[in-house]
Amino acid sequence: MFLRFALVLLAACSMRRAPAHPTERALFRDLERQVTIAAATGWGIDRTRVEGMLETTLDSTCRVHPLARRALARWLDDQIAEHGGDVELAWRERGKNLSKVDDLLVLTRVRLVLRRAEESAHECPFWIEPEDTYRGRQISEHRFQVSLGGGGKAIAIQQGKDADVSAGGAGRLLLGRMLGNGDGVYVGLEIGGSAGFPKDAMGNRGNLEIAADVVAPVVYRKTFLNSYVELEGGWIGRTTERDWNKYDHGIHVGAAFGARALRTRFVFPGAAFGISYERVWGDEDITMFKVGARVALDLDL
Repeated sequence: MFLRFALVLLAACSMRRAPAHPTERALFRDLERQVTIAAATGWGIDRTRVEGMLETTLDSTCRVHPLARRALARWLDDQIAEHGGDVELAWRERGKNLSKVDDLLVLTRVRLVLRRAEESAHECPFWIEPEDTYRGRQISEHRFQVSLGGGGKAIAIQQGKDADVSAGGAGRLLLGRMLGNGDGVYVGLEIGGSAGFPKDAMGNRGNLEIAADVVAPVVYRKTFLNSYVELEGGWIGRTTERDWNKYDHGIHVGAAFGARALRTRFVFPGAAFGISYERVWGDEDITMFKVGARVALDLDL
């Protein structure tokens, strides 16, 4: 699974041009995500890939009125013509370099999966009906969202003149609002724990010491096609087993780069790599740099 997410991270980051009409735009973004994620692990034969994607494709297209689907098909035809027409001919004319026909190839494949879905529209389950304004199944826009995450961290600590390392993990719960372009703003809480063998005054390592951190971040997520970048900042409280009732306060800033897979039932699974800087003031100031990876689940409300 981790390898799959790594491949998704390498998929297209920037969004291509999309139709202006909200429903057509949402359907295009859905199909574009499905195509690019499928291609990240190797596309192969068109017919085989398109058939393998049909169930997921229908989960989107069945919710869109036929007129809107046809309008998207016409838009795709116009875009394909604007980008060079037949993708094989364009590939040959551009020196048989796939990178030079990347956008055209994605548009062509989106057109293929849309055409196949249109042919199978009669197979749509009766409980899935067209929506007046379709907002997408594989994208999160104009919605509130809950994001759950958790993972491990390596920590470099500077306390006074002493430098040390420790390791731990953290879990977070965020509530956010997704904007019209897919970007989002979140607030929430992260609780983490770490363990280390701190040095004494003689430089010798003592007994195992447990520490706990509570972070209240504000997070801004910049969303691309299948990936995203997060910037965050907020308050941190830190305590150790020396005195669990004593909290030192400080600041937290961080950044993360992540990717989301396609919807699985009602959640979007994903993974992210993050780094943070934290400064805590107490009897002796502590500076921490944390690096780690986490899994994430996004739930649209």
